[in-house]
Amino acid sequence: MATGMYDEKETDALFATPQSDGAGDESTSNGIDGDSLDAEDAAAEVHPTVPSAGGGGGSGKKRGGSAGLTLAEMSLLLLPQLPEGVDPTKMKLAYGRRAIPKLITEFPSGPLLHRQKSLVFLCDLLRNPENVAQALQERIVGLLVNCLKERDLCVKQKSTEAFAVLAGYSLGRAALVQENTLVPLSKLMDDGCDLVRKNLHTTLARVVTQQDGASNLLLYQLLVPLVKKVETERMDIQVLILDTIYQCTRLGSEPWIPAELVNCSAMEAFTRLIKKDPVTEVKVAAAKCVMMLSFHKIGKEIATKSDTITVLIALLSDRKSEVRAAAAGALMAITVDCDAKRTVVRENAVPTLMELLDDQNPNVLLNVIKTITNVAEDYRGRFQLHSSVAKLETFFTSNNAQLSQAAKTAVQVITWRP
Repeated sequence: MATGMYDEKETDALFATPQSDGAGDESTSNGIDGDSLDAEDAAAEVHPTVPSAGGGGGSGKKRGGSAGLTLAEMSLLLLPQLPEGVDPTKMKLAYGRRAIPKLITEFPSGPLLHRQKSLVFLCDLLRNPENVAQALQERIVGLLVNCLKERDLCVKQKSTEAFAVLAGYSLGRAALVQENTLVPLSKLMDDGCDLVRKNLHTTLARVVTQQDGASNLLLYQLLVPLVKKVETERMDIQVLILDTIYQCTRLGSEPWIPAELVNCSAMEAFTRLIKKDPVTEVKVAAAKCVMMLSFHKIGKEIATKSDTITVLIALLSDRKSEVRAAAAGALMAITVDCDAKRTVVRENAVPTLMELLDDQNPNVLLNVIKTITNVAEDYRGRFQLHSSVAKLETFFTSNNAQLSQAAKTAVQVITWRP
């Protein structure tokens, strides 16, 4: 019998996620040397004001979706706490290429206010790729790691922001891995400040887009803590954690993948997120993780024995095309398993799959056709899908080569007779 095949690389390309927030605009300096900072102001300790909703330093008790807060109050939790009198748009720095070395050289020995101001300016300067290369030469990574140990809120917020900006560049990601910064960063997973945690998970999500970064995270056994945190975090941070898990599952290998995800019941956690979370981005990210874990045999078996297939079938009717595409992709990976094919047929999902052949989203179409190909290998599914042959044949002349080939394979499987 012809077999419905799928290509992991092809499927991964359908759900590609941007790695960074862009290089940012070049920062400008006004030619004033860093020594002009007021010594009396530098000696005064700054205690930033926390917004009424909990501010950047709010307690971690509410971070599981920030229950009880309005959208406006939740956004306040991500406001940075800047020192008084500091305006990032009016920087007083050494001229030109002396700005970065001057900030880094004077940073360790300066008082608290001086360190706060330096980090604020440094985060802005690092958005210029040329400054990133220079900062790495000045060993900024080690300096920022030391800042993570400080109790001051502004210092932690800006140091983690600097890590996130650095991780937006290939050169920066390589430096973070070489300096083994993931372990000290991971200690902030329980930090009470939402912004600190978001910067942390932004950094991790960017670092693991490269093989070395994913391997480093797995080596230091940080995957299981991420899975345990994903259900209790804010929704925007949940997406970042799921993206990190997805990349680690995609790029990781034995002995960590899939064993660690299986041992910490990751499939069940992803399924619960899909069931209870109304946010499109979370559902898509969780479905992508289900798909990637299901490329492993043990992942297919777990998904088949649990209610994962039923939950994914319900997502096929979601009004958002990206959700339908992600759900179909996950089902495509799971239904390679024979028991999964039977489950999909038993749950009466075949009519839904056939209806989706009229979808306008090419990602939905491709994943649905490949899922149909898998389900057609079950004789009951093949019988129900016979009426879809005419529709599938219309894709033979599609300009999308992948779609055309997938449709031809599907028709071949559906029309096969022993």
